Amino acid sequence: MIFFCKKVIRPLVNLCKTHRIPLIILLFTWGSYFFILFTRTLEFEPEGLYTNHANVYGDWPLHIGMANIFAYKEPQDWFAYHPIYADGKFTYGFLTNLISGILMRLGFPLYFSFVVPSIIYIVLLLLGFYVLFNLILKSKKQSLVAISIFFLSSGLGFFRFIRDLLNGEPIRALFFPDPALDYTQQAQYGWPTSNLVVGIFLPQRAFLLGMTMAIWALIGVVYVIQNQELSFKKRTLILLGSSLLAGLLPIVHTHSLIVLFIVTGLLCLSSYKNWIELFLFYAVPTSFLGITLYLVFISGGIEDPDFMQWRPGWNADGGFIAWVIMWLKLWGLMLPVAAAGFLLIRKRSLQIKAFFLGFFLLFLVGNLVQFQPNPWDNTKLFAWSYLSFSGLATIVLAWIWKYGGRYLGRIDAILLTILLTFTGFLELTRLQRLEETYHPFISSQDDINLAVKIREKTDPLARFLIAPLHTHLVTMWAARPVLLGYPGWASSHGFLIAQTEQDIRTMFLGNEDAETLLTEHQISYVAIGPDELNYWQANEDYYAKHYPVVFRNKNYRIYDVRSRR
Repeated sequence: MIFFCKKVIRPLVNLCKTHRIPLIILLFTWGSYFFILFTRTLEFEPEGLYTNHANVYGDWPLHIGMANIFAYKEPQDWFAYHPIYADGKFTYGFLTNLISGILMRLGFPLYFSFVVPSIIYIVLLLLGFYVLFNLILKSKKQSLVAISIFFLSSGLGFFRFIRDLLNGEPIRALFFPDPALDYTQQAQYGWPTSNLVVGIFLPQRAFLLGMTMAIWALIGVVYVIQNQELSFKKRTLILLGSSLLAGLLPIVHTHSLIVLFIVTGLLCLSSYKNWIELFLFYAVPTSFLGITLYLVFISGGIEDPDFMQWRPGWNADGGFIAWVIMWLKLWGLMLPVAAAGFLLIRKRSLQIKAFFLGFFLLFLVGNLVQFQPNPWDNTKLFAWSYLSFSGLATIVLAWIWKYGGRYLGRIDAILLTILLTFTGFLELTRLQRLEETYHPFISSQDDINLAVKIREKTDPLARFLIAPLHTHLVTMWAARPVLLGYPGWASSHGFLIAQTEQDIRTMFLGNEDAETLLTEHQISYVAIGPDELNYWQANEDYYAKHYPVVFRNKNYRIYDVRSRR
C-alpha cells in the first residue's frame, strides 16, 4: 500500500496541483455532462426496467445478461458457453461486465453496478485525454479544446438543422431539438450517428473501459519516451504498468488492442535508441499476457471464415471520389483540417510525428480491412483516429488564431470551430432530452420475478429454446444458456447461425422433427411467450399436450422438455 501511494497516488496528486484550473474546468463541464447522462441511463419503475436511449436499449441487454451470469453463477460456470449462443465459446470482451457482476454479487443493485463504474471510467478517461494531449500538444488550453472537439464529433448535418430552423419553430428548435431527429445519421453508409458520445461512449460499455485502459497505457509509453532523465526503475515500472493495461485488452476490447499495436508500434520504432527497454518491459510483457488471454478466451471460438474481410473503401461504393464524399458527409472538414495540422507539426520531434502518423495509419487500415462481419464495428477504430485528428485540428485552430491576423484570424478560427463542432453540439443537446423517449428492457416486474424463479430452480447449464430476442427474460435475467439469442449479436461475434435459426423454427412448430432437434440441441426447457407466438409461430398446443409447464406467469409458459408427461 505504501509503495502504491508513493508510485501512483503521489504523481496523480502532483498532476492535479500543477493543472488544477484546467482539470476543474474539464470535470465541471464534460464531467458534469457525463455524470448527468449516465445517472439517467437506467430507470426502474413498477412496470419494469427501461432506458431513455435507443442505443442503450440496443446494447445494454447483452451486458446485463453477462453481468447476471457473473453475479449469480458459480465461477466454474462463467465461461461454459457464450451468453447468446449455447454452442459457442465465450469470446466477448467480458471484463467490464465481470466488474459489474462482482459488484452485484457483493450486494449492490444493478443500477449502481452499471452506472457507477461507467462514471468512474469516464472520469479516468477525461483525465487520460487531458494528460495525453498535454504531453503531445504541450498546452493546457489546447488540450481542453482538443477534448471538446473530440466529444463534439460530427459532420455537416447542422446544415439540415438550419433548414429545419428556417422552416419550423426557430426558438424551440434551437434550444429543444427534436429527440427524433439525428443530424449525423447517414443511412446509406450504415452510419446511425457520427457523434461518438451518442453512438459509442454511452451504449458500448466494453469500448468505454477499453479506451480508458488503452489511453493510460499509451500515456505511459509516451511519457517514458519523452522523459529520458527518469531513473531506470521509474521507466521500467511505468512501462510494465502500460504493458499490464495493454495486455488485458483481449478480454476488455479488442479494437483498442489493435489501436495500441499500431500506434505504440510506430512510437517504439521512432524511439530506436530506447528500443531495448521498450521491447523488454513493454512489448514482451504485453505480448505474453495478451497472447495468453487470446488463447484461453478467444482462440477457436470464431466460426465464420469470413469474420475479417478485405474491404477497400469501407462502406463507400463507386471509387475514390465516392469515398471522399462519404467522409465529407460523415466527418465534415475534419480530415482536411487534420491533414493541414500534420503539415504544421513537420518541425516537431520524430516521436510526435510518429504518434499522429500511427492514427493516420489506423484510419487507413480501417478503410481497407473490415474487422467484424458488421461494418459498423470499424467505427471503434475510426473513433480513435478522430481523437488524434482532434488534436491536429486544435493545432490548426491555434495557428490561425495566432498568425491569421488580429481580427480576421480569430473570426476564421471561430468559424472553423463551429463547422467542426456545431452538429455535435446539437446531438449532445438532443441526447440530454431523455425524458422524451422510453424503451422498456422488460415490460413487467412479473417477468423479472419469473426469470429469478428460473434462475433459482433450474440447473445452471440447462439449455433454453427461446425466440431470438435481444431483451428476452431468459438471456437478460435468468442467466441460463439459450440455443440462440439475438442473431445480430451472434453473427457479429463470429458464429454461423443460419442452420440454428432454421432448427429453431422447426422446433417451435412441434412435430417428430422437433423432437429429434430438441434432443440433438440438448434443450431442457422451451419458453413460449408473446414473441415466440407472434414472430416464430410457436405451436403451443403441441407443447401443452406433450410436456408439463414448470413455470408460468401471464406472459410466459416454460415447458420442461426433458421427458414426456
